[in-house]
This record gives sequence, structure tokens and C-alpha cells, in this order.
Amino acid sequence: MKKLLVIALIAAAGYYQFFAGSLPGAYASDGTPQVMFFTTGQCGGACDQMRSYLKSRLPFEEHDAFEDEQGRELYLEFGGKGYLPFVVIGEQRVIGPDTGGILSAMAIELGPEQLKPREQKALRRHFDASGDPVVVMYATDWCGYCKKARQYFVDNNVRFVEYDIEKDRAAKRDYEVLRGNGTPLLYQGFTRVSGFDVRQIERTFEL
Repeated sequence: MKKLLVIALIAAAGYYQFFAGSLPGAYASDGTPQVMFFTTGQCGGACDQMRSYLKSRLPFEEHDAFEDEQGRELYLEFGGKGYLPFVVIGEQRVIGPDTGGILSAMAIELGPEQLKPREQKALRRHFDASGDPVVVMYATDWCGYCKKARQYFVDNNVRFVEYDIEKDRAAKRDYEVLRGNGTPLLYQGFTRVSGFDVRQIERTFEL
């Protein structure tokens, strides 16, 4: 039974679903966003990778979402749905070894000034001259899901900027700085969606 529960925590199928307003945020008593990292002893390389990255970027609290009762209670309280690693930064949730998601969450909750200068420069391309966020898609010509995302934006009258990471060197550098992993990589300002999922886009972006 224990083994089955660990497998369920680490490898549950499906994607994370939550309504941000219905979950508590991780904040100190003075309102400062806190970082909470949920893992377990059998999580393996994915959790090791995320732990190492977090250590290089910002202080965090680590909790065992399975072995420790209090850690599991916190994991469920903050909306854990059966996948590890799981990171909470303020109201932002990041699932799996998604270091690019950490950058996005840091920018949203802690402000872009907490990022490295090259990261700040890359994210500035996701805002117009007035400082309003725009939808940006990092893509390639041959990517089928990029084609679907492109058509979705056109069909729904969503204005977007597309950068081909195989033809635009600057876009490729930004994509790498923002720790892109696959296409399409979508942004609206600081907010990030990896891959094409209509429900996630509509739940995450303000369209």
C-alpha cells in the first residue's frame, strides 16, 4: 500500500487543475511571498533537479509530502494533486522539474528585479511600449502544436507575437534564458504556459 501511494504521488496521470482563488497562498505574516518545496524520499532525479535549482535562486522550505504527516497536510492544503516535485511561491504553483516555471513565478510574486539581468531583458519582450502584457509564442515552423496554438489565437481574435526560435537568434537566446523545453512556449507578460492546452491557456491567461 505504501509503495502504491508513493507511485501515486510521483507519477499520477493528467495535469494539475485548480482555481487560484480557492487555494491559500504561501505568505509570511508581513505579506512577503514564501517558497515551499514539496518532495519525498523516493521522488528521485526530478526532485533533486528542482532542489538544486531552488538552492541557486532563493530560500525555501522543504516538506516531505508523503513520509511526514504535517508535510502531507500542507501539500494537500496548498492544492497538491498527486505529482512531485511541487513548488508554491505565493499564489503560484509549479509542478514537476519546471525551472522555467520557477522564473515565471518569481517574476509574478517577487518582481522582475529578483531575476538576473538577462532574464529581465527576455521578459521585457512580453510587454508592449505602454507596459501592458502581450501574448508571445516561441515556436517552430514544423511544430504541430504551434500550428494549433496559432489557429486558436486567430480564431479567437487574440493578438499575439510569434518568434521562430530556429530563425530568430535573439528569440532563441531568450527561449534558452527562460529555460524553454519544447514548443510552443507561451507567455502573457510574466505568465507562462508550456505546450498547447486550451483549458490551461483560458484558465491562466487574461484573454
